[in-house]
Amino acid sequence: MAVLAAHNVVGHRLLSAPADAASNLASAAGLTAFAHRSGCSRGDLGIDRADVRSGLRTGLGAAALATGMVAAAVALPAFRRFFDDARVRDVRRAEAAYHLVVRIPLATALAEELLFRGALLALFRRRRSDTAAVVWTSLLFGAWHVLPTLDHYDGNAVSETIADRARGRRLAVAATGLSTTGAGVVFAVLRLRSRSVLAPVLTHAAINIASYLAARTVTRAHGLTDGGR
Repeated sequence: MAVLAAHNVVGHRLLSAPADAASNLASAAGLTAFAHRSGCSRGDLGIDRADVRSGLRTGLGAAALATGMVAAAVALPAFRRFFDDARVRDVRRAEAAYHLVVRIPLATALAEELLFRGALLALFRRRRSDTAAVVWTSLLFGAWHVLPTLDHYDGNAVSETIADRARGRRLAVAATGLSTTGAGVVFAVLRLRSRSVLAPVLTHAAINIASYLAARTVTRAHGLTDGGR
């Protein structure tokens, strides 16, 4: 836990792209290796080749559903404003491609799923029930997102609607913590049902990619600076 906490702080406070992406992948590989040496099998870690087909089938289905939900949210005015994000305002095509091809699917989805639904879930299941393992890893996943929420709070248009900045930041942390903890539960269930970490990797990547593309679409629709893209 201490190693994860330290990595989270270093990654969000000291490193920038692409060093932070490499750090995420290295941490995921390191914790996976540690769990394997501690007695967790490849099946326990969700990386057994025998379960790839199951993970692919489950993951693609969940990914399609998640993408549809993001598209529906963008289509509804009540939810569309949540995608108005200044972080994508001046992003050029090359940087956007980096996010869509490397940062999101590999350094975020793959790395985080190997960490939380691979190594940590396997380690918790060795000492706790499946339910307890899902709950604890999901809570840790929620806590993992506190720093990025604080870092990017001012970028989202919703933050401008809350006059008290300190209160807004607390609300943002609470909302993000709850939503990512809930997402962690869903990802863990996908992992356990499919027996493969590939299922939550595909779903996680689909949600983040769809959300990123939605943010760019909404930002342009609102007439924000195109930045030469």
